[in-house]
Amino acid sequence: MYGRFAVVPALGLVACHVTTQTEITRPNVSQRVVHPEGAVGGHPTIVLTDAAELRFVEALDCPTEDLLSTTTAIEVGTEPNLATFVVGVIATAVGGVMTVRGVTDRDGASNPFTYGGLGSVAVGLPLAIGPWIGTRTELRAGPEAQTSRPGPNVACGSRALPARSATLTIRDVEVHGTVDRDGVFSISPYQLVDAYEVKTAPAWDISAVVDTEHGARTITTVVETGTLAGHAQVFLEHADFDAKIQPLRLVPNVSAGTLRASLTQTATGPALRIVLPVKNDGPGETWGLRGQIASPTKAVDGRMIYLGHVGKGAAVTRELLIPLAPAAADAIRGATIDLSVELRDAHGTAPATPIRFRGAVLGDAPR
Repeated sequence: MYGRFAVVPALGLVACHVTTQTEITRPNVSQRVVHPEGAVGGHPTIVLTDAAELRFVEALDCPTEDLLSTTTAIEVGTEPNLATFVVGVIATAVGGVMTVRGVTDRDGASNPFTYGGLGSVAVGLPLAIGPWIGTRTELRAGPEAQTSRPGPNVACGSRALPARSATLTIRDVEVHGTVDRDGVFSISPYQLVDAYEVKTAPAWDISAVVDTEHGARTITTVVETGTLAGHAQVFLEHADFDAKIQPLRLVPNVSAGTLRASLTQTATGPALRIVLPVKNDGPGETWGLRGQIASPTKAVDGRMIYLGHVGKGAAVTRELLIPLAPAAADAIRGATIDLSVELRDAHGTAPATPIRFRGAVLGDAPR
């Protein structure tokens, strides 16, 4: 019997604990990659470029991909062996009962139950207490891996709207022109607003019918006065006339010749050709000279014709080609139209009386 009890402690001490291993994975977004090759065109609009040109564009949405850096760790836990604990509790309890019985028996300490009980307690206590000593948790670093998942779509710039021509309506004025491969409209915004006095112009509420590769599309947008004013200097710096303004030393004497209007054919379609001759008899020079056209004909009304600097004794003739949609050209051809040009200059010395034209629009040589 004593031999059996001697083996139990050794077995119990070996099995006091159990070891568990738990894999812990922690994903972290390390990078978001934008894929422009998968861009999808969104809502089209009209913008004013840094070169002071109107451009038709469509906003782009690009798909993204989130690259995940995944770290795996191994959590090693040394935990109590509950089976050993239960055996230890039972052995201790049985040993206690046997010891009490042996001590209280007539044989007293020499009773076998007394020795057996004490041996059982000696075995049971280590088994009951041992599992709760030396428990711990240890984290061991594991391998790293990269995975990916789809991310949200994000705005990723714009691209030119594929189009051939467009007709804009701005404050009841109709503006027809072509659109190049980069989406740029052929009519300068400063042919529709005075580049020298943009700050006094109202914002543009534009409605455009655009002839695209997939049929006609209607685009609406607003161009604020501040945007127009901010780019006016770019237009003047690259203008095909002398746009600079210098102080007035002597008052000029500007007079206009005969205003002419005719219908002509250009490489991109029909156009109304307006010719304005101006002479300065001095004694001073005029700066920033320009004229604004007024006409009941919506396809002609509101246009600007720039002459710029006209020196003492100089004569300048400026020509303005106003592209027309085929329907507008048919309506004008051979018809009588009215138009006038109000002259302005940098120092308020231009004639106050508008220059007028009233007559039939005849055909002109192709331009």
